[in-house]
Amino acid sequence: MIVYGDILFVENFITGSVLLYLTAVIFRVDLHRKKRLLRFVCGSMMCGGIAFVLFLPVGMPWNIALEGAFAVLVCLVVFGRRGVLLRAAAFAALTCFLGGMTMALLLAFGHTGMYAPGGIYTGDLKAGVLALFLGASVFAVRRILAFVDRMKFYREHVFSVKIRIGSWEQTIEAFLDTGNGLRDPVSGKSVAVASSLLWQKLKEEGVITDDRFRMIPYSAVGGSGLLPAVRTDFLEFANTRCCGAFLAGAGEELKVAGGAFAETEEPCVLLSRDMVQR
Repeated sequence: MIVYGDILFVENFITGSVLLYLTAVIFRVDLHRKKRLLRFVCGSMMCGGIAFVLFLPVGMPWNIALEGAFAVLVCLVVFGRRGVLLRAAAFAALTCFLGGMTMALLLAFGHTGMYAPGGIYTGDLKAGVLALFLGASVFAVRRILAFVDRMKFYREHVFSVKIRIGSWEQTIEAFLDTGNGLRDPVSGKSVAVASSLLWQKLKEEGVITDDRFRMIPYSAVGGSGLLPAVRTDFLEFANTRCCGAFLAGAGEELKVAGGAFAETEEPCVLLSRDMVQR
């Protein structure tokens, strides 16, 4: 196979840029600052240049060792010393993933090409196909990261809470509302907010008695007023028990700021930030 140096450099410059961009996305590194962008371009050029060395016939073990050292070096140039080993490991893993997918693409289209740890050469593969593949790779990785972020959000913001009010007890899904700082002005106890469905259920089952009933003042962007509330024996979730906490009734279907959750058709609760910080 005839290898053209300019094509080899450009292909690995582009793929290096994609790999560094994805590494930056994973570690939430802002590349828009001028100095950081300049370092990013330098790193991409290093990726283009290293390909000439990686394809030398020195054997796979030496290639792997060279790629590992290069991953540390390029991440040091682009991202700095902080967390460089972890970022280099992510960069190397992405390199192997993208290289393997590129070779699969070459085989699928019946093209010849070469791959070394940290470098690719697609030969006569059309540029449009390669660009489409790289774009799809970026999209796929970003979608995976979005899924991971969503799972992290659920783990940190969604709980299963046990509520006991006298002889009444039920386990219900609950969401953390960081904007909920309600407290009972008399006892200082934290206040969770029940969806209208849950509040209606409490009323129908006779759980809200006079000795437990309280009106909780609130103030929000849309105005202020009083929320009807009932004193619980406890709210328990994630190894946390809030004894004597209040459960207030919402005037409309429960929503979480930011649109993370739409209107719910099941009884649920908004926990206050003070409850979770305990």
